Amino acid sequence: MARLDDALIHQSYGTIDNVVETDARWFDRFYFNVQALDGSMSLSHGTGVYPNQHVMDGFGIVATPDAQVNVRTSRELVNGNRDEMDIGPLHAEILEPMRRWRFRLDENEYGISYDFTYTAHFKAMETKRLISMVDDRRVWDWSHFSHVGQVEGFARMGDRKFTLAPKTHWAIRDRSWGVRPGVAVLEDLSAWFRQANWGTRYNWVCVQVESFYLWYFQTQDEDGTPRFFKGLVRWSEGAGGAEETVSKISRRFEFGAGEHFQSVEVGVHLESGRVLNVKMRRLPTTVHLRGGNYGGYNGIIHGMKQGPLKVAGERWEPTDSRKNPITLGILDHVVEVAYQSERGCGIFELSFGS
Repeated sequence: MARLDDALIHQSYGTIDNVVETDARWFDRFYFNVQALDGSMSLSHGTGVYPNQHVMDGFGIVATPDAQVNVRTSRELVNGNRDEMDIGPLHAEILEPMRRWRFRLDENEYGISYDFTYTAHFKAMETKRLISMVDDRRVWDWSHFSHVGQVEGFARMGDRKFTLAPKTHWAIRDRSWGVRPGVAVLEDLSAWFRQANWGTRYNWVCVQVESFYLWYFQTQDEDGTPRFFKGLVRWSEGAGGAEETVSKISRRFEFGAGEHFQSVEVGVHLESGRVLNVKMRRLPTTVHLRGGNYGGYNGIIHGMKQGPLKVAGERWEPTDSRKNPITLGILDHVVEVAYQSERGCGIFELSFGS
């Protein structure tokens, strides 16, 4: 990957020297998440550009075990300019491609703000393309890579200030571009998903310990039968720095009543034949991504035109979907990660349960 592949300027499934697609759903975006190692808070920041819609949108979320505050922003692209990632109070800046970013949310009427830098301490994974075609129609077709690191700065929620430091707050980021459902166009995809045999649920994971980080994307049926799968492990420089393909995973979940996720043991089967036994335990904070417009909120989905500039948001309290159903949707659970004697953290995302 080139340095410019870190910017939101992709025009095809390949790199930036390809011509742009005409599909209205074409997107180029990132998702970023900070986790306190003790589970006391989490922060999510996302920005996406939809060049065929002439839209850039994004969100900032600060969450604790008891509350979540969302700020969503959208603006028109001016002269097709995609390299300035500023949308009202929301800002992102590439300080050093593939290594350092700065994220800011200015003070606003919803009562959250932040300013911090992210520094990667692993190499990024190589891009993987995820494709699903049904009757020559692209249901999914997007390129993807993930990255992990640590952060330094601050975040505020009301009168409460969080000091973000490398020893106490780690981070993951997810980069993708292409076409996928739920972008720009409202449509019923249930028939397409059945024909594509992708199942009705999914599990996306990006977690890190000192010696490696793990990313995988698993779609499945309601009974847990696996369908589509992609997965990678990137070892630290101290462990050789290699990237390995995951051939499959095996999972043993622990759920409470109503599919309330609590923990999971994951057998990570590498193509080399090695199996990594990774344990993940849910910590007190979960980010409810409906607040960032994943799955749509108030009739708006990612990439929809909302005028020259739109800023919206709200406070959810409590955040528990069992007590406050408006928060139900894609759930980014902050998890403690254990591998042998190592401890880390990351995001265990589920599209089901609570």
